[in-house]
Amino acid sequence: MKKKKIFLICPVRGVKPEITEKIKKYAEKLEKRGYQVHLPIRDTKQDDPSGGINICDTNLEKIFEADEIQVWYQKESKGIHFDLGAAYMLIRILGYKKRVVFVNKDEFAQEIAEKNGKAFFQVLNFLDENS
Repeated sequence: MKKKKIFLICPVRGVKPEITEKIKKYAEKLEKRGYQVHLPIRDTKQDDPSGGINICDTNLEKIFEADEIQVWYQKESKGIHFDLGAAYMLIRILGYKKRVVFVNKDEFAQEIAEKNGKAFFQVLNFLDENS
């Protein structure tokens, strides 16, 4: 039986160690449940002589291959926004059927409820509720 593939969009640079540890433990729980998880902080080579092109290419390929996209959101992370844009394009523009799960949605509940202006967590919440 084929394992369901999950790409876990998450912050990589400038993340507090305790958050990185939480993310890794979350991925490990998914793997213990039988999922194949691509976790960029662990599985995407971060030493990139191209200045980031290889990282982007790897993540885009793995997002494309994933059955499901999960997002551990952090407003300050540029990489999350890039990867989220790739997922949005695949789902909304190209019509790929991929479930999106907003993993740490509770942290942004108030901002989501207020709906003040445009924000990536609003887009992420939309994908989470409509995929």
